[in-house]
Amino acid sequence: MNTNKYRLSGIAVAVALSVTACGGSKNVAPEAFNVSVEATKSWIPVQGNFIVSDANTKDTLRISAISENGATVQAQQGQYRLSNGVLTVQGTQFTYVPLNDSATQVTYTVTDGKLSATATLSIAAPVSDPLAYQQWHLRNTGQAAYSQNAEAIKNLLITDLGWTEAAADAWIASRIDPELLVPGEDMNVAAAFMQGVTGEGSIAVVVDSGLEIGHEDLQANILPNRSLNMVAGALNVTDPTSTSAFGDHGTSVAGLIAAVGWNGLGGRGVAPDAKLIGMNYLESQTDLNAALSHGIPGSGITESEPLTVFNRSYGISYPAVISYDLFDEAVQGYSAMALRSGLGAVNTKSSGNSFLRPGNNSWAGSICDEANQLGLTCLNGNFEPSQNTPFYFSIAAVNSDGGHTSYSTAGANVLVSAPAGEYGDLAPAMVTTDQMTCLRGYSGFPSVEAGGWPEYDAAFTPFNYPGHPENPSCNYTSTFNGTSSAAPNAAGVISLIHSANPALSYRDIKDILVKTSTKVDPKNEPVVLAVGDGEFVAHPGWVENAAGYAHNNLYGFGRVDAGSAVALAKTYSSALPEQIMTNWTALGSQAAEAPLTAEVPDNNAEGAVLTLEVTDDITVEGVQFAFDVANAELRSDSWPSQTTAGIDLAIEVTSPSGTKSVLLSSKQAIADPSFDFATGYNEGYILKNSVFLSNAFYGENAQGVWTVRLVDTNGTDYAVTDSVWPEGYKNNLQNSVVEGVAIRVFGH
Repeated sequence: MNTNKYRLSGIAVAVALSVTACGGSKNVAPEAFNVSVEATKSWIPVQGNFIVSDANTKDTLRISAISENGATVQAQQGQYRLSNGVLTVQGTQFTYVPLNDSATQVTYTVTDGKLSATATLSIAAPVSDPLAYQQWHLRNTGQAAYSQNAEAIKNLLITDLGWTEAAADAWIASRIDPELLVPGEDMNVAAAFMQGVTGEGSIAVVVDSGLEIGHEDLQANILPNRSLNMVAGALNVTDPTSTSAFGDHGTSVAGLIAAVGWNGLGGRGVAPDAKLIGMNYLESQTDLNAALSHGIPGSGITESEPLTVFNRSYGISYPAVISYDLFDEAVQGYSAMALRSGLGAVNTKSSGNSFLRPGNNSWAGSICDEANQLGLTCLNGNFEPSQNTPFYFSIAAVNSDGGHTSYSTAGANVLVSAPAGEYGDLAPAMVTTDQMTCLRGYSGFPSVEAGGWPEYDAAFTPFNYPGHPENPSCNYTSTFNGTSSAAPNAAGVISLIHSANPALSYRDIKDILVKTSTKVDPKNEPVVLAVGDGEFVAHPGWVENAAGYAHNNLYGFGRVDAGSAVALAKTYSSALPEQIMTNWTALGSQAAEAPLTAEVPDNNAEGAVLTLEVTDDITVEGVQFAFDVANAELRSDSWPSQTTAGIDLAIEVTSPSGTKSVLLSSKQAIADPSFDFATGYNEGYILKNSVFLSNAFYGENAQGVWTVRLVDTNGTDYAVTDSVWPEGYKNNLQNSVVEGVAIRVFGH
């Protein structure tokens, strides 16, 4: 039997059918020849032909069977799921997608309907990236991403701490949950690659702490001389490489977006052929640098280039609601409406890591005890003004089972969610780029030494411990997490969407995300509070609106799905109509008139109800609500005792179509008065020029009466356990008062 070898490069080789005889009535068996495919890339389709022939020229040949390791593989809709990939057969042509990094050999049978012949199809191991098999966010096979090292942890507990084997086993069983490892719970990135989309033609800007432009797995994707070191006096203003010894946040973020693919190094990014620009804005946070980080003239970014997305994995976590910032809105609006020849660039924004406590303010941790026990978020994404403008996409985080992470801040402003994981010790986190060499980085000697217990690191996070065989130079980490990871994962998907269809506007991209994201945690339960003689739904779970879209304050419209998003982008033929943004419809102080005097009765589910009418006939893409709510007891100098007025406040809005969205659940950490960057504390105000964005009404018609209900959900003191806050929070003696409310709709 002949063996035919040929090299494939993504273009099907011409069909080789040879006719070796003519005429006659005797049926002659077809012939099959061995086929060898050598050039493949992991997750990228390769096409070719089975080499077959038949002396009877009138016979129609087809592939009747595929077997692997001596066993027949059953086809499912023309697809054969093999040990290392998926083979699709059409006639005598095939497409193979390598999913694992191993060679594949199958036996194929060709038949003319009566007689048959067999030969082998051999496919070489694909060119790949050695750590990609652990990147569950891209393709989840149930891998632990170097976490959950039960045996090593057990040995540490016994040898270092003197625990008994039974005690160690019990501790591990209570801390390590194997049910978190769920195959298939990922962003479906391989399906995007199978469509030939890998991010080519897209540019992503990493606005962060830095970006190591010489990193071995990033360098080929970094646009030369385009990055900015914003620190005054920097010797090389185009090199934002961090000087930190303990890891560079921006370098790890960049690897999630666009680590180079198929180069035999590290892992791969969500968009491995996208290009990168770095800006270390977090090292020099001036108004000018904020504007430059949005691509204004002078940033080096032109309005015509294909700059797709700015990723912003940073934020403010403080137990107070910060007043709306018109400067933020203006600079965000420039990147969203002027760049990419008016199509706009997307800004992905991490929703925050304050579900359990107010960020790094551990002194106020126990203020959130009741919220945590109920399953409510401690802070709210809407507390930070940059997250409630029309122009940022707030991204929440999910685990390897598709469920909510322990930390991901919730809010009606959340658009979508993306994988991030936990901490990489007892549950998977992200495998991504780290600073190079073991002399610095999350996986370097300084981080191990700073921890003070190297045996712990070796047992709990062995991949980060210097000397791991799969990370010999410590150029990668397995513990990167937080919504800092979720945002760049979503940014990578956005780069893929743009790569599939560069004509899409930033609003079209949002529309695609809304329509294609996966509804994770479908049984997520509402949280209902008993309030006086009634109740308040503090967390409604999944709410389907009148346009048929389901939203959840934990997840937005769901986890991003790269494969589905790319497929829709390719067929997205009708761009959204021109954007409309209504004027603010306002009452009381929000209308620059005499303040309203609507009291919010203490511990009363009826609350204060106000209505606002939108007269514009507009399809919603988002709705903003502005509030002034006063309570004289809430003051920044009221230490060590404070009022519960802010903690008790809840806000629910109902659209003209009857859809409800919870803007504020109560039990949230509003311990200080509203804060304004320009003027400081708004003493005596829970909310002052405070804006809440809701995405829950997407696709509905905004015209009609909107109902706003503000409720005080509690009538008792609020005890805390913090030693510096021993008196806790006293129930407010005065009712809070709504002085102003307003609504603004943006859509088409």
